[in-house]
Amino acid sequence: MIRDAIPTDASAIAHVHVSSWQQAYRQLMPAAFLASLTNTLAQREAFWARSISAGDTNVLVAEVAGQVVGWIDVGAGRDEDAAADNAGEVMALYVLAEHWGTGVGMALWKAGLQRLADHGHRRLTLWVLADNERAIRFYRRAGWAEEPGSQRTLTRGGVTLAEVRYGWAAVQ
Repeated sequence: MIRDAIPTDASAIAHVHVSSWQQAYRQLMPAAFLASLTNTLAQREAFWARSISAGDTNVLVAEVAGQVVGWIDVGAGRDEDAAADNAGEVMALYVLAEHWGTGVGMALWKAGLQRLADHGHRRLTLWVLADNERAIRFYRRAGWAEEPGSQRTLTRGGVTLAEVRYGWAAVQ
């Protein structure tokens, strides 16, 4: 079941976030850094509880057997060129590893894109680590394409990582 997140989901959202990073990025980031993310659970939970309570986010969660197993956060694009063309952005999409390949991610994806369409966004973007092959395969299967020249870098756990922007021009 896909539904809007509520403040009491904050703990589960934080858990999915950290656990997903630890699984999805284990070949991309140092193991010690990923292990240390467990220490950020309380901080992440507080952030999500505040954000959801304040209505500052468009977070949808996926439940399986009454447990939150994934979430997507969508909204107005944050890049400089976003306002000019009313771009929407997928800020984050995370699913527990044991639910990869089960359709949970695709259900969240479709619900998030529909939310963006409902808010009038016709051009959509997202940022993905350039070496995150699993995510890139998912986005390409959904019809998205890398935007040439969009690469930027960020540092996590002492490692510099490249991100690329993917886009989709026609919300269905």
